[in-house]
Amino acid sequence: MTIRINNAGDVPVTGKGTTGDLLVRVHVASSKNFVRQGQNLYHEARIPFHTAILGGRVRVHTLDGEVDVRVPVGTQPGEEMVLRGRGVPSVYGASNGDLFVKFTTLLPRSVSDSDDCAVMNDDRLPGP
Repeated sequence: MTIRINNAGDVPVTGKGTTGDLLVRVHVASSKNFVRQGQNLYHEARIPFHTAILGGRVRVHTLDGEVDVRVPVGTQPGEEMVLRGRGVPSVYGASNGDLFVKFTTLLPRSVSDSDDCAVMNDDRLPGP
């Protein structure tokens, strides 16, 4: 990305005339927390299956630090939530982009007998 700053460059070699423009080339390093597309950021939040089913809260990374995000009841794997204005600020002073949070449900690899009974006897869950 190249940013042009008008009249902030060098004066002509002859010393007469207006100053040129300053061109600043910016390289953005990749992040382990976000994927960037323009001003928008994308983040994957891993949530336990009981939070996906019953709802709750999860901590999500933003550019300004972590925030608590409400996970709605019945959140499906891959479902997205948009945090407006939490993306990358515009170079030209316009509004910030958005942060898209994609929920990934973590399932246990093994279930104890008591957990199995609790899940099977929970009336809030749909049956097989």
